[in-house]
Amino acid sequence: MSKHRLSPAPLPPAKRLHHTRISSQGHFLITTFDNALYDELILFIFSFLNSRDLCAMHRTNRNCARLASDNQLWKALFVREYGKTRLRGGKGFYGRTDGRSVKPLPSRASTSMSSADDALDWKWMYRISSNWKNGRCDVEHFTDAEGATLAPPPAFPRQHVILAGGFTISSSKVCGSSLLVRDNGGVSRTLLCRSTLARSVAEISAIALDQSPPSLSSSHVIRLAAFLTTGEFNIFEHDHSSLSLTTTPKQTYVPSSLHRVSPVTHAAYNHPLLVTLSHSFTLMIYDLSNDCITHTQTLTSFTSHPPTSLVLSTVPSAASYKLVMAYAIPVYPAHWSVGATELIISPSGILPRKRTFTTSSGESSSQGAFEVSVTRSTRAFDVPQGWIDERKLQLMRDQWGRKVKKVADTQTDGKWVVLAPGDVTDMSPISHGSSVEGTAPQQGHPQLLSYISPPSHTSNHLQLYRLHVPPISSSSVHTPRLTFVRTLHGPSGSVSALSLADGRCVSLSANGAIWVWDLEGGDGIEVARPVEGSFAGTNSTYGIVAFDERRIVSAGVRGIEERRFDI
Repeated sequence: MSKHRLSPAPLPPAKRLHHTRISSQGHFLITTFDNALYDELILFIFSFLNSRDLCAMHRTNRNCARLASDNQLWKALFVREYGKTRLRGGKGFYGRTDGRSVKPLPSRASTSMSSADDALDWKWMYRISSNWKNGRCDVEHFTDAEGATLAPPPAFPRQHVILAGGFTISSSKVCGSSLLVRDNGGVSRTLLCRSTLARSVAEISAIALDQSPPSLSSSHVIRLAAFLTTGEFNIFEHDHSSLSLTTTPKQTYVPSSLHRVSPVTHAAYNHPLLVTLSHSFTLMIYDLSNDCITHTQTLTSFTSHPPTSLVLSTVPSAASYKLVMAYAIPVYPAHWSVGATELIISPSGILPRKRTFTTSSGESSSQGAFEVSVTRSTRAFDVPQGWIDERKLQLMRDQWGRKVKKVADTQTDGKWVVLAPGDVTDMSPISHGSSVEGTAPQQGHPQLLSYISPPSHTSNHLQLYRLHVPPISSSSVHTPRLTFVRTLHGPSGSVSALSLADGRCVSLSANGAIWVWDLEGGDGIEVARPVEGSFAGTNSTYGIVAFDERRIVSAGVRGIEERRFDI
């Protein structure tokens, strides 16, 4: 049998070339930015980028978007730019339950290497802080602005607003003796105030939120004090987890005829200590321990005047409380400046060593638990004693140039003090015997001696001071100092209300404009523009503004508005 002959056609090419150099070229991998570097090295490179570049990396590819969203990366960026590990502006220990958090580590992971800060969404916190810095917010109206503008001002026209976590507590216009507690969902609950002295409906003159840390059993309870124009006040413990739409007071205090003074205008509450300041500038101290309200001390000042602000905090090392007050002080002949006082309140019953406030003569030191033990005061306008050199003379001239004709508001957070001059466009003489809050009397002074503040300190230029308070254990020579830092420019109209907390200042102008300043850096931004068609003299000069770490609530010519920065 003949063999099969091969076809003359060429053989097909080999599927694999058994050659070392050619084989290595066939298995060569294409190197990219993603597979050439470890994730840790890419994160190290990203740590040199700013927030805008990090957001731009999200559009590169999926891997860069994943690494650019690293929580620790944004935490380092947040701390580097804002200098704190929290949002600024919060007061007390009322946390929010509507915040964002990252997915926690599994239970098998070591908890010693993690902290509570790791559960925070630092990118979201950076966005909130950036919105504050740029004035970006979302506005929600609570009431009709027209009703707020046309309503005649009552004896106490301030519509009080305070913020507690995710809740907004405000006084009701329909019923002056009740408070409305509004949550994030828009559900409102009512706090009913009781009065036994009022013949008609008593109005609310002040409210104060408890600043003490809550216990585990009362973490869902909001504790506050509401003060009526009759001198009475109610203590509420509002449980926001309850389904009830109304809450009655837990405690009610009715002052005796001996201690019944003018209505309370300011109060500070840190359970069990309650401090009140009346319209006649009388300071009262109450002890609320053991579910009993005890009036312990009454203090009076003849050199301090409204407007004022109070900040009450604890002194853990001494088991005492520290009350810092900012107020207006008179400057001869008919002008005003700002002063501050620190009061140490302790349960020891020791008489104060230094006082600018005088104790009521009808009280003894053993009447109650809490009493003022130390008082230290300072003022922005002070005349040095004896002979002075040219440097001190120049400082006196600068102080004299910063005095104002009228004070609209003063605020402090214990570290900074802000003075808002009042509007002095109306220079009509004040009738003899009249007393206007924040305006010096002009008795005995002719019209030609009236002084108008220089252009650098007009009614829309705020004065910023730094309060230096040395520790109590220091030498008595180191007294508190109030140092002028800078002038805060920005508002186009006269300021009607201020709010200051945690190194951030918010001002509400009479024309509806809202400005926010970072006192640490000195930057300011306009959050709300003036109302269209407004001009000097057409709007009410009375308003109120409050803020926390995520929002601003204001009551003015637009009514009650909430501006949220967590958007």
